[in-house]
Amino acid sequence: MKQFLAVSLICLGLGIGKEASGQTVTSGSSFCSNHSNSLYCLLPVLYANAQPNPFTPLTAAFASQLTQVPLASPASGIIYTLNPALKIPERSGQETYGPVLTERGDTMGKNKIFVSATYQHFDFSSLDGISLKEIPVVFNYCNSTGQCAPISTINRVDLKVNQSAFFATYGLLEKLDLSVAIPINDVHMAGQGISCVVPLCNGPTDPSNTQVQFKPKKSANQANGIGDIVFRVKYRAISRGRTKVAVGGDFRLNSGDELNFLGAGTAGFKPFVAVSRGGLISPHLNVSYQRNGDSLLGGSEAGVKGKLPDSLSYALGIDAAINKRATVAFDFIGEHVYDQLRIKQTVTLGVPDIALGSGNFNAAKGAAGVKYNPFSNFLISVNTLWRMDHNGLRNKTVPLAGISYTF
Repeated sequence: MKQFLAVSLICLGLGIGKEASGQTVTSGSSFCSNHSNSLYCLLPVLYANAQPNPFTPLTAAFASQLTQVPLASPASGIIYTLNPALKIPERSGQETYGPVLTERGDTMGKNKIFVSATYQHFDFSSLDGISLKEIPVVFNYCNSTGQCAPISTINRVDLKVNQSAFFATYGLLEKLDLSVAIPINDVHMAGQGISCVVPLCNGPTDPSNTQVQFKPKKSANQANGIGDIVFRVKYRAISRGRTKVAVGGDFRLNSGDELNFLGAGTAGFKPFVAVSRGGLISPHLNVSYQRNGDSLLGGSEAGVKGKLPDSLSYALGIDAAINKRATVAFDFIGEHVYDQLRIKQTVTLGVPDIALGSGNFNAAKGAAGVKYNPFSNFLISVNTLWRMDHNGLRNKTVPLAGISYTF
């Protein structure tokens, strides 16, 4: 990989390595030659670091959306309130254990401690409606004498993430909770040129009259480690009978390795509002805005920073008591992403291709889950999350399993 400029077409699967010596060294290719083992450079290396690289929107979308996959709520499903007569906290008489991925307006109660662990599996299937199993890319290959010819390829990208997350929440005051979330991510990524599109299957000949020919080749890697740690402050601002309103903010640290898609590469701040009403059927509403800074993962060229997209999120759902030990929860989760690098299907020289661009898009997700209280303050949570559109990076149905305890 250190000599990838000399073998870049082998990495792509196009054949004779000696012909790649005529590639021009750019800032992007220099960056990836120094970080060739990272997931960030796995796709650019496949394309000999063409500038602009046809996989740039894939890398940017993976980066910005992988680092913002939804975490379970760090709020306890079991709530304590202060008994004014006894002057001690006692378990609240709430009828449900709350949602899984979203928030309600309650806080835990003073001096209460909540700990939990969750696991989620993400398997991504498409980007902006284009299947990751069949991505068309046309690009020019130039030999050492400067002769160039277009080559049309069909490519496959496989991307999977296993995420384990650990949460802790402390009720500093009756109305104020402090939380921390620590995700551990295991990211698997593979890129492959699987076929060419006739008649654009061959590049130019070199001085020895040898012609570059398409040959399938695959590159794969994986990375695991700590993600971006998130600290949360949540304050119950309004309490009117069964109606509760909380405000707060998530502060995301730049603690994950962005070159392996474990972190966003920049700090972030997300203020939010959560409204809920108690009862056997408890509705809730969340609104939040994610603000991000500049990151390598938001840039349009390898090694160059760009703005990581901001997003406005909202969720509307209900949680309902099945009995005293079980709650079901349903959510609609919407998101509006601003100025995201994107791709669209197009035609170049009469064959399929993708074009780069940027713009806003809306994403919609559905979620359904169950919380079960087998004993004491212990809860078991299961949930499924699914996409309802084809905008941005789309995943198959995401399973979640978790356990929690309130002390």
